[in-house]
Amino acid sequence: MQFHLNYNHPKQDFDITHESKLFMMGSCFAENIGDKLNELKFNCTLNPNGILFNPISIATALSAYINNTILSEEEVVFNNELYHSFNHHGVFSCGNKEELINKINHNTRQAHNALKHADVLLITFGTSNVYVNNANSEVVANCHKFPQHHFTKEQLQPGEIINRYEQLIEDLKLFNPKLKIIFTVSPVKYLKDGLIENNLSKAVLIYSIHEILKQHSYCSYFPAYELVNDDLRDYRFYKTDMAHPNEQAIEYVWDKFSVSYFTESTLKIIQKVKEIKSAMNHRPLKESTLAHAEFKKSFLQKCMELEKALPDVSFEIEKKFFAS
Repeated sequence: MQFHLNYNHPKQDFDITHESKLFMMGSCFAENIGDKLNELKFNCTLNPNGILFNPISIATALSAYINNTILSEEEVVFNNELYHSFNHHGVFSCGNKEELINKINHNTRQAHNALKHADVLLITFGTSNVYVNNANSEVVANCHKFPQHHFTKEQLQPGEIINRYEQLIEDLKLFNPKLKIIFTVSPVKYLKDGLIENNLSKAVLIYSIHEILKQHSYCSYFPAYELVNDDLRDYRFYKTDMAHPNEQAIEYVWDKFSVSYFTESTLKIIQKVKEIKSAMNHRPLKESTLAHAEFKKSFLQKCMELEKALPDVSFEIEKKFFAS
């Protein structure tokens, strides 16, 4: 008896390997996949502005990376004893204005270089509902708990997203001609907006992406949203908030992503990295035994073998662990 569709996304026409340079942007679901990539030793730059949810804020950040745009003092705002940037997540907020500016500008410079050399850019849209700053009519990435009267909540229209990304994609290809772009829509539900409003928001995102794809052959779509909502289609695969996919769901989407983009040799390397990570979590009854010393020696050897096979990947932390 089947309890879900078991949809298989087709194998894509380009591969992702450990030699690929990856750049991830977008919602907290992008963080889920990005964290897995980093844990498994991929070269992955993840959300230099912190988590971003809406397409306009993501586009604003990517344009800043392309142009290496620095944050000026005039753009910094103050609220609840902290300095903030409306284009960045709250993880950057701090009590020192200069520290905030320096950290953001450092990240932008690093992102400029990483995006310039990236092979794949993965963009995850979360919501098409946005908050517009009434002072300058600009979409903010985060309201930073400013009073509600500072903003107007709006629903982006498909045309706004499509037009913004038409220009952005041209800029990205001029900046980095080899870049492949993958779009996804986050399966995270924005239930605070309302159930109907969440579905409308996701529909706008999905429609906009597929209109963008019609014009750009080097852009593709990975169905993260559909895998959770139409394939698994069960609240067993959500956390207790009924909004965020749980570990099972994330692992399921990861497996489908792996089949679509990774080569056979990459999948084998991933398995070896997983074995090393698992061995690091192993806790023996007695660490002083000869058997445990041999166990650590064998995994030290595996780290060294992988390092030879992957010259650009460091296993220094793992080697120190097994050499100790």
